[in-house]
Amino acid sequence: MTFTAENTSCRFSVDGVELRYHEAGSGAPLVLLHGSGPGVSGWANFGANLEVLSRHFRCLVLDQPGFGASGRPEVYERNYLRIASDAVIALLDELGIEKASLLGNSMGGGVATLTALEHAGRVDKLVLMAPGGVGVNILGPEPSEGINRLLAFNADPTAERAIDWLRTMVFDPAVLTEDLIAARTAAATDPAQTKALADAYATFYNPRMAEPLPLWARLKGVPHQVLMLWGRDDRVTPVEGALFPARQLPNADLRIFSRCGHWVQVERKDAFERAVIDFLTRGM
Repeated sequence: MTFTAENTSCRFSVDGVELRYHEAGSGAPLVLLHGSGPGVSGWANFGANLEVLSRHFRCLVLDQPGFGASGRPEVYERNYLRIASDAVIALLDELGIEKASLLGNSMGGGVATLTALEHAGRVDKLVLMAPGGVGVNILGPEPSEGINRLLAFNADPTAERAIDWLRTMVFDPAVLTEDLIAARTAAATDPAQTKALADAYATFYNPRMAEPLPLWARLKGVPHQVLMLWGRDDRVTPVEGALFPARQLPNADLRIFSRCGHWVQVERKDAFERAVIDFLTRGM
């Protein structure tokens, strides 16, 4: 079967907000959580990986609140990571799943980590791909080049700025095909999408919504087996940021991919899929 965004699409509602997810495959459940860039969605991040991963897992690719085709609360009154984490638990509840592995890219990695901390019994294993809020930059500038490009887009959401941001995502610019650029810039400049992105980021900088401790300071409390995947040439969450969580997480392995930027699942697709399958099926 050829998977498409349409034939895998499912919906459910939480507190009056309708959320979309894509489902494919059978077996142990795996929830895949996208990042936070302009025009992002679950399908944009992981649609190309479903054919392989679904042979081994029941893949559930969530559009987090406000992104993709998912609705959102009118006003964000809490840190967005908590809003998104609650959506993950709601998805598991909706499907009657007691425990699932979580795979998070960038912001999705932060959501996965918070979910593991707050709902440890609902999480099996974690795959964190250049996770937001988990790494600690000790040498490079903060914010990074990629985050600065993202913030510039938020301030002035034009197609040109979306393309500038896309270029920081990859090591090899050839990955950015005309079709990919067209699809992402069209979604990125949709007013509802740009507002959702800006509003989510605003919660990260609002002192009222600050967490008592940042994620990186809580990592010793994550008991799960963790696989961290990082592109050596990541310009959004630089690879140096992997060193602190690799030491702090009690049960973490770290794999660094050469000639690869922030999108490990795109630029090193085959190696990414093999690493995820090996890690999640080990010991089953």
